[in-house]
Amino acid sequence: MERFDGIMVDKGFLIDDLCLEKQIDLIRPPFLKNKIQFSKAEALLNKDIASARVHIERINQRIKSFKIFQSKFSWSRNYLANDIMIIICGMCNLSSSIFESDKFNVPI
Repeated sequence: MERFDGIMVDKGFLIDDLCLEKQIDLIRPPFLKNKIQFSKAEALLNKDIASARVHIERINQRIKSFKIFQSKFSWSRNYLANDIMIIICGMCNLSSSIFESDKFNVPI
């Protein structure tokens, strides 16, 4: 069975064990860590991830277009914030694709 779920994270997200347990690919750009430069494989991976981040920013723009949290939000209804974000993100995920299915194929 092929796995299609993946999470793109940055350096500070330490969720490797959880992703392994849930069989989710963890996509994290390489970091230099006391090296002067990346290896060829790391440089290519970094390039692929950077090009994918553009698409993440497009999704973020779609989420922001709902503007529900840009105005005053009553503290008495703060318990709804998580549900509202889940619904907004679900609507963005179900809307038209921002790229074709073969455009994001980052090797893990």
